[in-house]
Amino acid sequence: MIIVGAGASGLACAYFLKTNNAIIIDKYEGARKLAITGNNRCNITNNLPFEEFLLGYGKNGRFLRDTFSNFFKDELLLWLKKFGIGTQEENGRFFLKNASSKKFSNLLKSNVDKRIKIKKFEPTMSVRKLGNIFIVQTSKDEYKTLNLVLATGGKSYPQTGSDGSGYSLATQLGHKVVDLEPIEVPFCSKNKLNHLRGTSLRDIYVTLKLGNKRITERGDILFTHFGLSGPVILKLSANSFKEAEISIKLLDSPLHTVKKLHLYKGKAKNYLAKFLPKRLTELSPHKELQASNLNKKQLKDVENFLSDFSIKVKKCGFKRAFVTKGGVSIKEIDPKTFESKIIKNLFFCGEIVDIQGGIGGFNLQYAFSSGYTVASTINDRIS
Repeated sequence: MIIVGAGASGLACAYFLKTNNAIIIDKYEGARKLAITGNNRCNITNNLPFEEFLLGYGKNGRFLRDTFSNFFKDELLLWLKKFGIGTQEENGRFFLKNASSKKFSNLLKSNVDKRIKIKKFEPTMSVRKLGNIFIVQTSKDEYKTLNLVLATGGKSYPQTGSDGSGYSLATQLGHKVVDLEPIEVPFCSKNKLNHLRGTSLRDIYVTLKLGNKRITERGDILFTHFGLSGPVILKLSANSFKEAEISIKLLDSPLHTVKKLHLYKGKAKNYLAKFLPKRLTELSPHKELQASNLNKKQLKDVENFLSDFSIKVKKCGFKRAFVTKGGVSIKEIDPKTFESKIIKNLFFCGEIVDIQGGIGGFNLQYAFSSGYTVASTINDRIS
């Protein structure tokens, strides 16, 4: 039994296996991405009801109905307790309470390593099947197995090991890979933002403009040296596009603010600084003029600035992405077992599959649940 990839799903699969006759092969030391998840806080799952939880994965969510029926949030939270880890709920999301992401990843690795050897710093170069045997060629050795699990992750955050190499292994075995795209990724932009580096805005409306389509979310954003980040930006990045424009509503009531601006005795930017970070007020039209002297057109310019601060953006790419959209097609995978429909005893779990959830613990819940499903299937066959 061989598992390629010692991330969240691969380690979960190994943990739940009843056999010790297995190895895990990883490009690095394992669990690198898990160790930094959620800014080291690890949003493990959320408390949405079952059907709403499935909707969090879009059109492919129904594929997870069977695996979540066997291992869902209650089972996940109970499993964490075996490691001595509790959780706390914040705004409907469950976070690790008494452990960091790094501590949890180390605990998981050490528990697995007691029974199943983790072959560290050993990239997998190729896989093939000869009769009933899978032959796995790594940078150091050749291994043979009757059961093979590909749990290599996606293409996002390649420095953690999920560099997209797993898709090549899947195609070597005849599987189709749905087009890949970075999501949960910041936006890059070349204009307007250098001056705003380090500026943050809380609980504001941000609209993504895609042709005639408008997608609006509310939340926090952060201006960076390369563009924009923050929860609301990562959420909007789930939409597919190459280049787009975002509109930021800087204040909830721009018109009300502008009406009072006209009564202010001083420069327009000084009045706006009462409500906005000073760096943003420096971008306001007519900022140096006396507020009380602004005419109707100039006041309208300020209102437009407050209600529609527009920036051209593109996704920053896989190096800054947390999740990969696309992957091995679910049309070629059995949802009850996560076994390949075209090659017997070949299994997939985790981000390598074309399943992605939004921010809020969806992807970790899926990773652990899919790992459990694969292990359970193999356990039934070897018992």
